[in-house]
Amino acid sequence: MKERLTLKTRFTLVAAGAVAAVALAITAVAFVAIRTDLQNQVQQEVASRADSVLHAAKQFAHGHIPNDWVPSHSSGFGVLTYTQVITSAGAVWAPANDRGLLTPSEAAIDVAAERAPAFYSTTDIAGTRAMVLTTWLAPGLALQVAEPLTSTDMEVARVGATLATLSAIGVAVATVLGWAVAKTGLSPITRLAKVAEEVSLTGDPDRRVEVGRRDEVGRLAGTFNAMLGALQRSLDAQRRLVSDASHELRTPLASLRINVDVLAENPDLPVEERKEVLARVTDQVAELSRLVASVTDLARGEPSATVMAAVRLNDVAADAVDAARRDWPNTRFDTYLDGGVVEGSAERLRVAFKNLLDNAAKFGPPEGPVRVRLYGGEFIVRDHGPGIDDEDLPFVFDRFYRAPSSRAAPGSGLGLAVVREIAVWHGGEIAAEPASANLRDGRGTLMRMTLPVRD
Repeated sequence: MKERLTLKTRFTLVAAGAVAAVALAITAVAFVAIRTDLQNQVQQEVASRADSVLHAAKQFAHGHIPNDWVPSHSSGFGVLTYTQVITSAGAVWAPANDRGLLTPSEAAIDVAAERAPAFYSTTDIAGTRAMVLTTWLAPGLALQVAEPLTSTDMEVARVGATLATLSAIGVAVATVLGWAVAKTGLSPITRLAKVAEEVSLTGDPDRRVEVGRRDEVGRLAGTFNAMLGALQRSLDAQRRLVSDASHELRTPLASLRINVDVLAENPDLPVEERKEVLARVTDQVAELSRLVASVTDLARGEPSATVMAAVRLNDVAADAVDAARRDWPNTRFDTYLDGGVVEGSAERLRVAFKNLLDNAAKFGPPEGPVRVRLYGGEFIVRDHGPGIDDEDLPFVFDRFYRAPSSRAAPGSGLGLAVVREIAVWHGGEIAAEPASANLRDGRGTLMRMTLPVRD
């Protein structure tokens, strides 16, 4: 929950921050533009007043301006535009009541002495901000015109407050909208996280995330549902494996125990019979070892370290048929072996052949027969059982798969999966097909394993 809220909060803050940055930039630009425009208006007013004073000064003969001349209409600062004249010596010509309001600076004296051009400046006059224009008036004289900025500053402050208020409202609206968008956009992820938490707590992957959308979040939810489905199938297969493991191992273990009991209960057993029982025990232990090795290979997803060598398929098939006859003494195996030589593992191929024979004996009639044919690199096993339904044929080599019609029979669904793993590892293939499609002597299933033979 904490992570989910943090993600939503981050999304909201990012949206609000982006809008705030844009609003701040727009507000700053607008504020500077309005303030500059208002200041330009004040400068125009000051320049207009200065022009009128210069026009009045030109009325004097030969441009000679008398000492202490004060432009007309100059009165107390703050009432009208304030004007004064300064000399190059730093003296101030102003009304008697206003002397000292605006002290001339060195830059203003330089203008009077014609050492600097006219300029605008901002200064405090009697505690009030003012715009001051200093311009040349006559030889040795400069004119200073001051306009109070009180109304301008008030207008700038009002505009700034208005822009700040609008920006704050925009940021607040963006925050609310960002939170709403985050809540709507992240709601599928919220549901996904909730389902993941429930699966983690209960260990039951039989849950799904319902998201009716086709964007990235929808694809994420679909992938998550597919993962849960795969996990569910895996758990179901594991449960079936656990429930069927006892059935899979019961027959060889029971036979092994019987033979061991025979040896234990008959210490005076004749030598030949003892050797025969020991041979059966050895074969059954080896068979169990091969079964465990096959399951281990499947669990690893790849074969264990195996030495590749030239393998005569006739010898491997004959060995597998002999083992099948020992395990299925009532079943008749009809064999014809004319195999070639392949590059691979004799032990693993024996496991594959034996699994095909066991599968045929298990699902065929108790007395058989099971037809076994080996031509070059093609090993064919045909039984006379009820056959495999068409809808089950594509899945018979999947791990743990068991057709509904065979659920009652013992087994874990690993045998044919092991066969396919071994066939593919040897560069071959395995296929299952209805025997009735190829032969005319009744129903059944035909397993065809094809391996690449050496020249």
